[in-house]
Amino acid sequence: MNKQKTKNKKLFSISQETKNRMKTFLQKLSSSFGFVIILMPIFGLFYSIGSLFDENTAGLLFKRMGTILFSNIGLWFCLAIIIGFTNNKGAAVYSGIISYFVFNLFISVFIWKNNEKTFTVWFWKELETKIYLTEFLFGKFQTFNTGVVGGIAIGSLITFIYNKYKDQNLIKSLSFFSKEKFVILLTPFVSIILASLFIIIWPIIGYLMMWIGKGVSKSPIGLDAFIFRTVQRMLIPFGSSLLWQAPMWYSSIGGNVNDYELPLLAEYIYRTNPNLTNDSINKIKDAIENFKDFNNFIDYLKSNLSSEINNIFEIESNWKNEFETFSKLEGDQFLSYAALTNNYITINDCWNVGLRFSRFITGGYVNSMFTLPTIALVLLLNEKKGERRKEMGVYITAALTAFLLGITEPIEYMFCYTVPLFFFTIYAPFNGIVAMFTSIFKVKIGTMFSTGLFDFTLSGIIPSVNNQSTNIWILPIIGILSSITMFFISYYYFKYNKNKKDKIEKINLKLDQN
Repeated sequence: MNKQKTKNKKLFSISQETKNRMKTFLQKLSSSFGFVIILMPIFGLFYSIGSLFDENTAGLLFKRMGTILFSNIGLWFCLAIIIGFTNNKGAAVYSGIISYFVFNLFISVFIWKNNEKTFTVWFWKELETKIYLTEFLFGKFQTFNTGVVGGIAIGSLITFIYNKYKDQNLIKSLSFFSKEKFVILLTPFVSIILASLFIIIWPIIGYLMMWIGKGVSKSPIGLDAFIFRTVQRMLIPFGSSLLWQAPMWYSSIGGNVNDYELPLLAEYIYRTNPNLTNDSINKIKDAIENFKDFNNFIDYLKSNLSSEINNIFEIESNWKNEFETFSKLEGDQFLSYAALTNNYITINDCWNVGLRFSRFITGGYVNSMFTLPTIALVLLLNEKKGERRKEMGVYITAALTAFLLGITEPIEYMFCYTVPLFFFTIYAPFNGIVAMFTSIFKVKIGTMFSTGLFDFTLSGIIPSVNNQSTNIWILPIIGILSSITMFFISYYYFKYNKNKKDKIEKINLKLDQN
């Protein structure tokens, strides 16, 4: 009977080798994403500098430099996957670039515009242009807005093809095309197959992602932030937190503005026309319900409220371009940063219409700048008195790394493996609770890299100085309260575990002596 149980257990258990392979895969995937994430601060800085200027040459220069990363985010994720899983092989990267262009150009050939609003591709009819399409090759073509998902799919395909056929030998007469050159030859063909598959399934995927995104945006305030931050922290020991984070930060699951053009426009009108009467505001609200089209909405305002809305003609000429820029972005990170650096669509406007951009980000600042430095102090205090001076440099460095850069792993790795119960049952949920409160109090701070002081300055302080309503002053209050709470919880938890460990060691020592 016991033999049978052992046999069944072996049959259904996961071998250590499989576990190690899975762990290695997840670590590689996370480090691959890091190749893109490391680019974000510099391009975000360019965009921020551009936003400080008016629409002059310097402003346009920095803004356009800043959009290099975000307008081509799929390409960078594609290359990051390839670099991470092929040991940075030039032929694989070259194939990835070819594949990305073939993939998008193939799709663009089959897109037929019905009118300004809809298009047809193969058997899909009347798909909405603003939801599914984006510009490619500086606006010369339109293709599916697959973003990060498309980039990862292309990168994964090329990685598979490269690793499988990089050593492939052909017959002697075709030996010139062997090995890595054979991979390059295969690339256009496999890219066309992948593009065909995306034409079939992307409208479904796009719809599902938007459906999930709408569900998340309509969830009770604070609940989405609590779940996101708790799970994100729980995945840190496995090196796979970016797999959970990426869809929220970089895809439409984290939000998009496509269905909110008129509500956002109304918010802009309210903000720039503070003397509007209640009757006029009610007329605008009724117009939002009755008109789903920008042109009809504007015509109604011009006919009925032109005397009360001071800048109606300026709105008509400028709004389309501003909204078009926003409609190409998706995900909590990109949209929160764009809203924090824009005068037409502000972060507060977004929250007022139910788009709570930055909710998956802001709680991270409390963790990086307050909670983790506090835990680092507690860990230092729990060192033996004779060891504290020697270990002080390690803890100070880890605390400063979290505080300044928002890189939290150096501290988290100090206790996630040694006291896993504390990490999973106290630290991770505590992060979720903090994020819930930053969301409830409508603290709105974005990021271009992580959640340290540098990003806090760029994505929090500067937008606040530029009259963005961020409620930034609340964050230090939540941070200080979190630090005090975590200090007492972690201090006594670590002290109890340390005393327990010392007692066990003493018992073992006595047993050894006996």
